[in-house]
Amino acid sequence: MEELTPRQDRIHKKNSKLLPKLAGVLLLIAVAIVLFKTLGNASLFFYPVDEAVEKRVELQDRRFRVIGVPQPGIVETVLGGVQVIVFTLCEGDVFADVVHEGDPAELFNPGVPVVLQGVWIENDPPDLEKLLNPAKDGWHIKTDSMVVKHDNDYRSDRAELESCDSG
Repeated sequence: MEELTPRQDRIHKKNSKLLPKLAGVLLLIAVAIVLFKTLGNASLFFYPVDEAVEKRVELQDRRFRVIGVPQPGIVETVLGGVQVIVFTLCEGDVFADVVHEGDPAELFNPGVPVVLQGVWIENDPPDLEKLLNPAKDGWHIKTDSMVVKHDNDYRSDRAELESCDSG
């Protein structure tokens, strides 16, 4: 009668071949996840305020990035138990009201361009009457990410801050 007990050296050889294959599969999965995340973020479009307003219906169901200039009259309030800031963003003579959840960017101030990430919401923002020059168009951008747009030209001259036509 023949002995059927597996030999240790055969088991060891099987495991030694399996480990590199498993490591390769895990590496491929990790690379796929990184690519998916990177390409997913790249699909967030970047619009100036006037273009975001023009394409509002098209953008309504997805996140996008928008750049514009916050106007004076920033309002801090609470919405649904969450601290928010409400302000008007502009580009040229086009305005959009914004409700930003979370901390504003460190250098956030009226007249200093910002890049926001969020979605269009079809209703007026809270405390609309407290804004100095609101869009008042029945829409606002709900954002949760804010970055101050700046370049390497740091000047303290307030006259050089960007402004919008208040019509």
